[in-house]
Amino acid sequence: MTLYEWLTEICSTEKPDDSIIAYNFGLFETDEGFTVYLVGSNEYNEADPDWACTETFVPKQKYFPLSSSEYENLDWQQVLEKFTAQLTRFTQTDSFINSFFVDAVAITTGFDDGDLVKIC
Repeated sequence: MTLYEWLTEICSTEKPDDSIIAYNFGLFETDEGFTVYLVGSNEYNEADPDWACTETFVPKQKYFPLSSSEYENLDWQQVLEKFTAQLTRFTQTDSFINSFFVDAVAITTGFDDGDLVKIC
């Protein structure tokens, strides 16, 4: 499964509650490589990134291991930059435009111990 397929699957099968206003795509590193996860929250505060710790919505397929062939030999900054670009491109697809994501106040990404990057 590709990243685009994972995101499209979530868009077509998940129906978060209307109280969910923000989504975070968290990144972390494992022994096997980098993994992304998705959570939604009923709160958002641009000045306080701890809002992303309030997991009010968790999709059935929460985790997605990033392609080792695409992400191997990249440091964490390069991984964040590459993933941010891929996620930004996804926001321009019909799958995104016709999904619950389009109503979000914020969509962010970032490593668990780092700063969040606002996608939209």
